[in-house]
Amino acid sequence: MTAEATTAVATLRRRDLFAAEATKIVTHPVTWLAIAATLVLNTGLGAAAATDAIRIGTGGGAVALSDLGGVLMAPVYVFVLVAVFAAGSEYHNGQLRVTLTAVPDRLRLYAAKLAALLAVTVPAAVAVVTPGRLALLLGETSEPDIAVELLRWYAVYIVLPVIGFGLAIVTRTVVAPPALLVLAPVLVATGVFQVPEVIRLLPHEASLSLVGTPAYSVTELHPGAAAAILVGWGILAAAAGGYCLFRRDA
Repeated sequence: MTAEATTAVATLRRRDLFAAEATKIVTHPVTWLAIAATLVLNTGLGAAAATDAIRIGTGGGAVALSDLGGVLMAPVYVFVLVAVFAAGSEYHNGQLRVTLTAVPDRLRLYAAKLAALLAVTVPAAVAVVTPGRLALLLGETSEPDIAVELLRWYAVYIVLPVIGFGLAIVTRTVVAPPALLVLAPVLVATGVFQVPEVIRLLPHEASLSLVGTPAYSVTELHPGAAAAILVGWGILAAAAGGYCLFRRDA
């Protein structure tokens, strides 16, 4: 076989591998349930926040829904289930062992998994975020600011699933990743965990700072710093997941 033919076969196999991983994600029922639920929640919250009629009582009095970043951010944890089930469900019934037997090159396999995940979650993030954010922002924000606002929310909806994906591989379950991601902000909100210097570095708090609605002034970060921290978490989680796939999983 010539070098050109070998390259063509390798390229075809990479494409086939990517297609196989993408198919696993888009054919999983949780994928569409999570996307649909996130779209409904985001759109509903955005429309409700736009009216300014819904206010929630806090220690400082009634606060408009549009000012409660934690509430508006909640649907992202439903969206994260797309990535969690894409990775964690393979550990049931020996499916991962079959995959590794068919594709022994784990580097290529993991690259295909990440590429397939992003190929699904990036357009899905745009679809589930845009209607709700536009409902809240139109008429109140200039067009350039709307674009920046949307990009910040897209970033959160793209990076948090990558974190969930890596955690699902590390923990080999679909339960622990969303529990870990949700538990941290709950502990912060209830006052159980009160170390601002650490809290501001958590994915949830960095996400809130990135979109301009930090939970507390003491945990607020500059959007640029928040973006860097969030991306750092994504890289760390993806690297940890890759390490476990390369070194631990049989």
